[in-house]
Amino acid sequence: MSKPAIIGVIGAFSLVAGCAGPEVSVNESGSKVDGAASTVTSILNAGVQAQMHRANGTAKFLFDPLYDNHFGSLAEMDAALIDAIISGQSPYDGVDAVFVSHGHGDHFSAEYLNRMMAAQSDVLVIAPEPAVEAMLGHTLWQASFAERITPVALKNGDAPLTFEIAGANVEALRTPHAGWPDRHAAVHNITYRVTGSDGARIMHLGDADPAEEHFAPHSEFFQAKRTGLAMVPFWFLNANVPASRIDETLNTQSAVGIHVPVKTPQWLIDSGKTYFSEPGKMLEIPVTSNE
Repeated sequence: MSKPAIIGVIGAFSLVAGCAGPEVSVNESGSKVDGAASTVTSILNAGVQAQMHRANGTAKFLFDPLYDNHFGSLAEMDAALIDAIISGQSPYDGVDAVFVSHGHGDHFSAEYLNRMMAAQSDVLVIAPEPAVEAMLGHTLWQASFAERITPVALKNGDAPLTFEIAGANVEALRTPHAGWPDRHAAVHNITYRVTGSDGARIMHLGDADPAEEHFAPHSEFFQAKRTGLAMVPFWFLNANVPASRIDETLNTQSAVGIHVPVKTPQWLIDSGKTYFSEPGKMLEIPVTSNE
């Protein structure tokens, strides 16, 4: 498994910092990053923005971008960032779809997503059924939202769902939440694999448990397509989890850790592995073959 290099910082960082800034990405030498590449950019916590090629331009997807509970250990979203995502201020303008991994408060907010759907009439939401039910039960729900939501109803072990959004191929697979089976066994944690028109492919695993037994039954799914970049919860990068879990089991070329606490574990700092711990960090998505 190759290690991705962080290639830039975009305007999302200046939104969190509360000041204006240019919406360009730069590499370590200060030069602009080639805009031809598909990229992922950190928001906060497990939140990631992906820009991927489509036949008539660029698709923009957000994964777990809005949440309302930091549980005392994760980065807290400030009002400026929340409002920017909800209202579609740059760099969160032109979003095609929001993907929700699961309904826990550090990955999801029914209130914020309902507000986003009201503010942006074209944005789509893909979420597990319990999260959709939470949105429907919230006072800000509008009946018109239903046609723009794709509920993901899967049991552990079910075959993945496949559909197309904004020119990208999307596959959704339920993978047990970390702590299974003693904790969170009933949580609908969804792994998304998304492929752009140029062949750039990403996965977002939400809070997936890293045990081999969860992925082995889906070996055919993972081996059918090699993923360029997986966004994995940071515990996948621990020395206790074999590197082969990402490279071979998930069939992924490179990975970046997400959902990192504000107090970054020392083992993660010392590991030399790539992870997102502040907003605005950008990675290029490698283009891989389907082998």
